[in-house]
Order: sequence, then C-alpha cells, then structure tokens
Amino acid sequence: MTPSQSTSLNMGKRPLMMVTKYINRVIRVRLKNDLVYEGVMIDCDGYMNLVIEKAVEYEGEGRKATYPRILIRGNNIMYIQLLPMLGE
Repeated sequence: MTPSQSTSLNMGKRPLMMVTKYINRVIRVRLKNDLVYEGVMIDCDGYMNLVIEKAVEYEGEGRKATYPRILIRGNNIMYIQLLPMLGE
C-alpha cells in the first residue's frame, strides 16, 4: 500500500470516528425524505445506522411526533448535525 492510499483510507474513516464521539449526546439528523430527528444518539455502527433515544420528529417547521427510541438506517441519512454541548 502506498502512502497516498493509506491517507485516503484514513480520511474515509474520519467522519465515522467523529460521529462515534457523540454517543450519549444530542444530535440532529436530516433524512433524504426531508424529515428531521433530534435526540440522544446511543449507538452508531460502521454503516452509520443510528439509535436515538428521546427522539423528536420534525416535518417542515413543525414538531410532528416523539419516540422513546428509534433506529435510523444509515443509507437514508442526508446529513448529521453534531450539536455542541454548553461550554464547548
């Protein structure tokens, strides 16, 4: 493996490493169907599948529903917003 191949492999893993640092913290996820979920991420796997507790679902500008726990399949995610904690 050449050094440039090694670098490109590491860059592909960085987003997942960043997301896993936010386990047990509040995140916001926008799906490809424009629904938005916000809650505490309690698990994330290598496919970016997420488990979120105390999830709030938003459609458009309004709150649509709340769920105690949801699973979001990684291939449905448009983007993940990692929300800073107070004092960061």
